[in-house]
Amino acid sequence: MPKVSILGSALAKEGSFEYESALYIGRRLAENGVDIVTGAYTGVMEAALKGAFELNVKKIGITTSFYSDKSKNPYVTEEIQTSNYVERLLKLLEIADAYLVLPGGTGTLAEFSIIWAFKSRGIIGEKPFVCLGEQWNEIAQTMAFYSDSVVDNLSFVKIVDSPDDAVDFILARFNEQKTD
Repeated sequence: MPKVSILGSALAKEGSFEYESALYIGRRLAENGVDIVTGAYTGVMEAALKGAFELNVKKIGITTSFYSDKSKNPYVTEEIQTSNYVERLLKLLEIADAYLVLPGGTGTLAEFSIIWAFKSRGIIGEKPFVCLGEQWNEIAQTMAFYSDSVVDNLSFVKIVDSPDDAVDFILARFNEQKTD
């Protein structure tokens, strides 16, 4: 089964756009046989796994001993423990077949930037990369401005306005990869 890393704010609360979007995205992806990967803690991470919880897919949480005061959320069915924050981030990227980034804070921005850097250098290849929310437009434009080729770099990230568009993009890319 393909795996999607869903990244976003740990501070998102139930009822917020970010939380409800992650809940919906997790459920829709799981309904289509996609395993869900998150950072295992609160907010968007919890919501994505909660959305997928009752479905027969893996709900993978990547934890780190760096956060000794935090425990994984109750929707994690498979935990991968790492020793530090950087190892956790790299594991989130390594095991995924696609990346879906929701609004978040500096941690989410760091995750976005690492995905961008790895894609621009060909390290993670053709894995779909989609961001939900218009705030990513300005960030992507800024990143592209400082990259080698604006056209090439903007082509490997898809920015969408709705959870349905995010899921549809990923599922379409997975279907394309099956037929190649």
